[in-house]
Amino acid sequence: MRLVKIILKNYRGYSEYTEIDISDITTIVGKNDAGKSTVLEALDTFFNESRAKFSIQDRNVHCEDDDCTVIGCVFSEMPNEIVIDEDCITSLQGEYLLDIDGRLTIIKEYNNVGKMTVYARANHPCNNGVSDLLSKKNTELKALVRQRALENVCNLNSNVSMRRALWSSFGDELDLQDKNVNLSKESGKEIWDKLHQYLPKYALFKSDRGSTDEDSEAQDPIQLAVAQALFEQSEQLNQIKQRVVAEVERVANSTIDKLREFDENLASSLSPKFKKEPVWDKAFSFSLTGDEDIPINKRGSGVRRLILFSFFRATIESDLCNNIIYAVEEPETSQHPNFQRIIVQTFQQMISNDNCQIIITTHTPGFAGMLPTDSLRYVTKENNITIVKTVNHDNATLLQQICDTLGVYPMLSQEVNQNAVKVVICVEGPNDISYLTILSRILHASDDSIPDLGNDSRVILIPLGGGTLQQWTNFNYLRNLGIKEFHIYDYDDDGHYQQYCDTVNSRGDGSSARLTRKRETENYLHNDLINSVFGIDIIMDDRMDVPGTISSILKSRHEENSSQSKVKNKLNNEVVSLMTKELLDETDTEGEIVGWFRTIKQLLD
Repeated sequence: MRLVKIILKNYRGYSEYTEIDISDITTIVGKNDAGKSTVLEALDTFFNESRAKFSIQDRNVHCEDDDCTVIGCVFSEMPNEIVIDEDCITSLQGEYLLDIDGRLTIIKEYNNVGKMTVYARANHPCNNGVSDLLSKKNTELKALVRQRALENVCNLNSNVSMRRALWSSFGDELDLQDKNVNLSKESGKEIWDKLHQYLPKYALFKSDRGSTDEDSEAQDPIQLAVAQALFEQSEQLNQIKQRVVAEVERVANSTIDKLREFDENLASSLSPKFKKEPVWDKAFSFSLTGDEDIPINKRGSGVRRLILFSFFRATIESDLCNNIIYAVEEPETSQHPNFQRIIVQTFQQMISNDNCQIIITTHTPGFAGMLPTDSLRYVTKENNITIVKTVNHDNATLLQQICDTLGVYPMLSQEVNQNAVKVVICVEGPNDISYLTILSRILHASDDSIPDLGNDSRVILIPLGGGTLQQWTNFNYLRNLGIKEFHIYDYDDDGHYQQYCDTVNSRGDGSSARLTRKRETENYLHNDLINSVFGIDIIMDDRMDVPGTISSILKSRHEENSSQSKVKNKLNNEVVSLMTKELLDETDTEGEIVGWFRTIKQLLD
């Protein structure tokens, strides 16, 4: 399951209903005390309620007695079925527990004394006859089934079967509406209890922990490793449990048999009973110690944080990046700028695993400047009400507001003045920059009329898609200087990028934009090189999703580094480095790419 949205209302500073979009990496920015950490702690309460309990002090101070505090999460990529027990299998869709968009929205409401009720906000039947079936007991469902003479079309011992029969009997008259479906009792509670195993794990690392002997900033990463290792051995551990239970029950029954010889009545009142599940993670305790057995948590906070990020880096190629959300408060705390860059790179590598998400907070200009603009969520106050704004690259006003608030300013003014930059080349991402700089160098070696983009001080390359906040400020600065631009966008079936090309080409200032004729730049690489580097055998065409196809093949072979982002990186660095002018002529028979470089040369001259 994947978290796509957070919902808050009457939780600390969030007095109004607030939705916060969550992506692969989400960066919550704002001034001190704006409400950034509140979001992370609300999620901790949602996912880890047994440890991070809701407190009455978490209610917004302006709440009335009948106001509820809300912490909600919206998920995509739900399981296809929910196994209540071996004889009872259902689904979220079949129980009408998904919203109008086909997502699962779980709402936890807390009343004025802190009592929690769990709901699914769903597109659910509201017809009076079937509006609350998940809250009904087996006997109540049987009565409804008999009332509608449905005994022959369902199993009276299965609540799931009876609900399906009742809903089906109303046909198109279910009156589906958006409503809160109670998951705190009867069948609703059974489903919610089972859903827990599908929810992402949530690990929160704060910036201001005390240095106790059991400092969880040092412990938590290792305990996550323990939890994951136990999960991988769950089948074996369950077999151990069953063997232990069977042996204990055998001894207990034998004891009762012997007792029966003394007193039949006393023996008949006794029976062996397995009281509770074993808590395996309590059986393992690890600590990290330094020289002379000095606990790591007695070292400086910067060192302790480096241990945490080293753990993150160690998880990239492991199952510890599987179905988990890592939330890190102010990851830049006590870190050298060079380490901050490594931390950002580590986060980007972690999210290349489709089952890992990162949520961070920051108010530091340098760190915020390295983060993708589309990851930014800006927390601020308007009319004394906390609000969260989602940033996109086209929202220049909001991006400028963030830059002004955090103090992120252009870093290119001196470079532009010293080197007389003449052309800004705008591409979709960092891989495109690698592709163009490497290929231009190769072509320049045999034809000096083609500029060597990586070594020409008159050229700056900036990725627009997924660009960082610092890149946006730099580009905004250069645009205001009136420097010519050359844009390259991937071919798109729906014409999304054509509008950007048309806008750039209509400026009349010499700027120019192109759409690739093939799907993307990888489709211009030579087929033989791709097969050789990746050890595969594919035949490309102009519209093939090359990185996606290769990634699927490598995953089917259970190879490492099979994620699409890593494949794309290898294509745009290792494979393109093997290209020659002759090979490019074979793949680009119309001379499209050489034409790009010649246009750039004209703009430079």
